[in-house]
Amino acid sequence: MSWLPTYPRDGSLFSHLSWHLALGHLETGDAAAANRIFKQAFAPDVHSGPPRGKVTDAVSFLWRWELAGQARDAAAWSVMYKFATGAFPRAGVAFCDIHIALVEAVIGNGRSLELRAGQIHELARSGRYPSGPLVPAVSRAFAAFEQQDFSAVIDALDPIATELERIGGSRAQLDLVEFTLLQAYLRAGRLSDARHMLSARHRGSSRLPVVGLSALH
Repeated sequence: MSWLPTYPRDGSLFSHLSWHLALGHLETGDAAAANRIFKQAFAPDVHSGPPRGKVTDAVSFLWRWELAGQARDAAAWSVMYKFATGAFPRAGVAFCDIHIALVEAVIGNGRSLELRAGQIHELARSGRYPSGPLVPAVSRAFAAFEQQDFSAVIDALDPIATELERIGGSRAQLDLVEFTLLQAYLRAGRLSDARHMLSARHRGSSRLPVVGLSALH
């Protein structure tokens, strides 16, 4: 992305493209560069895109940052919680909803998670939520991960791992869920499942930014 510095900073895709670049730095192990790009290019106060992009780019980066073994940025999560729940007070779009559920899980607002799950259920019942039960399942997985109940994470994500496209988003964006499942396998000591998951991947980098992968070698 040597051309990215010439892309207008107020361009609608500048921040999202910067998100991709930051993920590339996480893959190569340059966490400092990744975090610098986050703060300069796609944190909520500098993001050039619409509210949905401000939520999904920042939230997914902060979670991937932790999956890569970096310390939690509690202040950034607090900012994201206020922004995300203010901009999207009700469930409506699956891909956005999983990111808001992740923020709610990290902050520890179980009541908010339950309310959003109920809203999704009502939308699904009326035929207005095509992804059906997938988002509630991912939401339960995020909450379980925060409680370090990795078996529950696996129980929630294993059955839907081949259906994630129904949530929406690009393949790079859906890695947010796959990397969570991969980390749960590692933390639960289910190394054969982790190896199988890696062998079944046919996309993206071979250097995944998930801490603990060395245990597989």
